[in-house]
Amino acid sequence: MTPTPLKTPKRAAGEDLRVTRTRRALGEALVALTLERGFEHLSVRDLAERAGVGYATFFRHYASKEALLEAVSEATLRELTELLGPLSATDDPRGAGTRLFRHAAANAALYRVLLRTRHHGPLQRALEVAARSFRETFDDRPGSAVPLEVAAHHVVHACVALLEWWLERDMPYPPERMGDVFGALIVGPTKAALQAKG
Repeated sequence: MTPTPLKTPKRAAGEDLRVTRTRRALGEALVALTLERGFEHLSVRDLAERAGVGYATFFRHYASKEALLEAVSEATLRELTELLGPLSATDDPRGAGTRLFRHAAANAALYRVLLRTRHHGPLQRALEVAARSFRETFDDRPGSAVPLEVAAHHVVHACVALLEWWLERDMPYPPERMGDVFGALIVGPTKAALQAKG
């Protein structure tokens, strides 16, 4: 699968094309350097140098490296949210899983950065939103040993663990197969322990 260009916030009407190019270059520098050195070991100077922009130019666009990470992460997560659509108790989990893994395959370097920096904000917030959405869609099943809050936490974090495993091993199975795994291993059993709200 051919990688797609780095996701950056959409260009506002009338925004200078140079601004868009600079932000894209900074985002690409962030991804490359995070994978090489780790986010904690990056400086704004490193990012500006890799992007081919001046140190002061960086601050015209972002207040900090964390703000850059936030912008890049949010653009990707917003696209993924639109791709997956709203959660439904009747959805086939394989379809959503396949879409998720296709998106991850097309944006593998960026997903690796999101996963490695998940405690810095955007991904952690997205996981909390996903868990809340799960809790709003399902309810405890009478007689089930699995409380809803545990199931919601499990499904979200097991998904992250599966994505991480797959990316760390250079995607040994195609996205369609991983969609099947996602449905059979994570979502299917979790949904079986719950019931749809109603």
